[in-house]
Amino acid sequence: MDFLSLRREIIKKYFGQMNDRQFEAVTTVNGPLLVLAGAGSGKTTVLVNRILNLIKFGDGYNSNYIPDFGAYEIKMGEDYLNGNIKDIPEDIFSVYPVKPWNILAITFTNKAAGELKSRICEKLGDEVGSNVWAGTFHSICGKILRYNADLIGYTTHFTIYDTDDQRRLMKEIMKQNNVDEKFVKYSTVLNAISNAKDKM
Repeated sequence: MDFLSLRREIIKKYFGQMNDRQFEAVTTVNGPLLVLAGAGSGKTTVLVNRILNLIKFGDGYNSNYIPDFGAYEIKMGEDYLNGNIKDIPEDIFSVYPVKPWNILAITFTNKAAGELKSRICEKLGDEVGSNVWAGTFHSICGKILRYNADLIGYTTHFTIYDTDDQRRLMKEIMKQNNVDEKFVKYSTVLNAISNAKDKM
């Protein structure tokens, strides 16, 4: 078996629990990809395995790049395919693998983000998995802001207010300044602040 075929068979076996469409999604690493599927059909499993593939094999399945290899690498690959060894070193059969901290996975809810992060760490181990940027849009943006706070004149010790926090604060400020809520609604003030921020 030639090296390219061996590498493709190894990656196919590694993700053997995927059906054909899932495997296609897992190994498509260049350009955009849209996965449409119903509830409980394995979308999160595909996403987790796609991240695993990016880190472990990179573009190994689709690439025609052939590295320097010898009998040792061929034997190791064949031993893996034959079930004689459980796992293979990433560097032998990977092509342009992605560093975990260069992967961004965004979900809509905290529950989904927690499950995604947990499953990524389960597959990759905590040390590698914790370096993948996975979370909700808001948590990831908060992490980026904290990481770069000094560049915009802040310390890392700041609080981000959600809608309820903003409402409570505005009501308190209006009360302290004797602004009657019947005269000016707190929501009007918050909208004015939001519009001013949008206009910079």
